[in-house]
Amino acid sequence: MSRQPKKSSFIQVIYRLGRRVRSFSFPHHISLAMSVRQTIHGDISVRVIRQGISPVQRELSKIAIFLPSLHGGGAERAMLVFARELLSRGYPVDLVLAKKEGALLPLVPFGARVFDCESRRMLHTFPKLANYLRANKPAAVYSTITHANIMAALACQAVKLAAPLIVRQSNAPLSEHKSGVMHTVSRRLIPITYLKASSVIAVSKGVRSELISMQPKLSGRIKVLPTPVLTNEVRRQGEQTPAHPWFTEQRVPVILSAGRLERHKGMFELLRAFAVVRKSREAKLIIIGEGSARAKLEAEVMKLGLSNDVDLPGFQENPFSFMNHAALFVLNSYYEGLPNVIIQAMSFGTPIVSTDCKSGPSEILEAGRFGRLIPVKSHESLVTALAESLDLPKHRAAQESAWSRYGAEEATSAYLACANLPERPR
Repeated sequence: MSRQPKKSSFIQVIYRLGRRVRSFSFPHHISLAMSVRQTIHGDISVRVIRQGISPVQRELSKIAIFLPSLHGGGAERAMLVFARELLSRGYPVDLVLAKKEGALLPLVPFGARVFDCESRRMLHTFPKLANYLRANKPAAVYSTITHANIMAALACQAVKLAAPLIVRQSNAPLSEHKSGVMHTVSRRLIPITYLKASSVIAVSKGVRSELISMQPKLSGRIKVLPTPVLTNEVRRQGEQTPAHPWFTEQRVPVILSAGRLERHKGMFELLRAFAVVRKSREAKLIIIGEGSARAKLEAEVMKLGLSNDVDLPGFQENPFSFMNHAALFVLNSYYEGLPNVIIQAMSFGTPIVSTDCKSGPSEILEAGRFGRLIPVKSHESLVTALAESLDLPKHRAAQESAWSRYGAEEATSAYLACANLPERPR
């Protein structure tokens, strides 16, 4: 009696794909192939949220930007800046979201059309993303964040999309110290799926180096491009008074850090270093952002007796006013890709202390010329750097460098060139 093949879960299928498959010819019995057939026959719909777009504009060469969500990360914020620049040039923009959620939703630029795939997991986004691509045929597809890049490559290949796919790698993939099945799967799939992209944007030289070590065949299609970060709106928001009493009611220097509240951002070590500095002088510490480590960070603040001097106010729609008015900005990450928060703080001339982690900080700060670089996980170095940098004046040369290298207009032009698209739609 012949044995019946066991049904494969989606995760098992993807895992096997990462280990063995070298093309996109899938067996018909697996769930992924079923999703492809459903999509090609148009059985799966995508919920559309329309935002003030004219029918005439839709006839132009629309550009699709695929993101997991709009939670408050640097990669998501950068792609919203990119979308705004595209719209200003006359390109219609579709923001395709695995799930329409996140603190950055209010910042979606007017005129962008939002597609909500209504998927809690990236794995479940595949059929709806493919259906969107088949129905809308964008002139180019841009994606960012590793699992979204992989899904975009799979979907574009499944529907045989003729338009270029540009994937943007926002973190150094080999330096990420993550565990779990999905992270292992992603590492195995990057060398396969990224070869299906027309171009791969690496946000820093370090990211490019790691991608090439994973897949040498990518070397010819990887471009290290500036991230679209700085706009006139950033400058305008920075001039506003921060929505926090420590900037208005007291004349005590404020140290600022910003990012996801996760272990690899080094927030716990920052708290311990700040506790040492606080013993010898007055200062405050504000950490803006959200993440899974919030409760543990709040407990650490209590344990260190810093309740009156440390605040975690959460996500801020306008972090730029905090950056402009802070006495010092600190990034204490174990690893990065290209930390936009350093660029943003630097654009106001705010003194900066950062770990010399892989990758990005040294490139942005030009090996310490525009800010202080310290070793990763070095308590003594961090304490010394905080104490010695608190009274520094604004760094005007750093400010000029940030605007000249990371302006949104220049970055948008470079991103369009990756897809062989003109500065403005014809």
